[in-house]
Amino acid sequence: MRLLVYLNATDGLCAIEAMEQRGPSGRPYTFMLGELSDALPVIGPGGVGRLPDLERLLMAKPDLAVAVTLDEQQVRMLEQRAGIPVLLLSYGDVGELQLPVFAESLRRLAAPLGRQARAEALLAAIDASLAELATRVADVEPVPAYIGGISLKGQQGLASTQAGHLPLRWAGADNLADRISESGHRFIDLEQLLAWNPPVLFIDGGGLPAVLKEVAINPGLFAALDAVQQGQVFATLPFNSYNTNVEHALINAWFIASRLYPEQFPAFDPVAKANTIYRDFYGEPLYARLRANGQGSQPGFARVDLITGEVDPVPIDGG
Repeated sequence: MRLLVYLNATDGLCAIEAMEQRGPSGRPYTFMLGELSDALPVIGPGGVGRLPDLERLLMAKPDLAVAVTLDEQQVRMLEQRAGIPVLLLSYGDVGELQLPVFAESLRRLAAPLGRQARAEALLAAIDASLAELATRVADVEPVPAYIGGISLKGQQGLASTQAGHLPLRWAGADNLADRISESGHRFIDLEQLLAWNPPVLFIDGGGLPAVLKEVAINPGLFAALDAVQQGQVFATLPFNSYNTNVEHALINAWFIASRLYPEQFPAFDPVAKANTIYRDFYGEPLYARLRANGQGSQPGFARVDLITGEVDPVPIDGG
């Protein structure tokens, strides 16, 4: 559904998963579904690796089924039983954005829908933003940083991180998780985080509620970290929420870079930059709407006190 929205191609939808009716929950693309969310027939609950209800799918009479996170055996079975082609797409490994894989999937989906020009325009906008960011951080000395709270099949706490995390890489950071693996989701021992003692710490917005629960249970758990003592703990936008929010990967990279290298980003307004990228993906600014929908659990960009649990959101003045 996310990729269909990116392509402005929801006009051909004839059915929806129940998962997509739950509201944004950190997924901006659901704002763009409008009344479709409630008007379309539901063909199953949705979820990673879960097939639709075959009878409901047949009743919707689609010409094409599009799937993510199914395996090839599931796709063959679905094609045989439903008698329609199934287009299997991917963002990369589950929970791990791989930009070339995403770009290929976007193009493969655009072709049968006649949205090739839209796909190329979006991919060009992504490339241009990344090129601009790379210029900003080209000569910096990489600052060690850690990001926790990365969602994987639900909310996770501060020990949940990712090696090869693209927003950190694009931001020119020294991702401490890269020291234990080249790529992929990892749960670290919190003793390891204390040993790394990063000067800057980021918390993914999807996992922020879980991290704040950890703080409430044990307020002194993270108190010894330099980042905590120096007020250098920041919340980012949700990276994974029913696969990866590609726009948030890009937005977070800019925000992370601006916090690691403030001298490279004078007068930088992260909300304005977020809305610029939202416009590339959706045609309109969504930052204020997404933050309001979070109802406090997902405050958007914020400074976080991991001793008191207080969250101080970045003002929405420039959006």
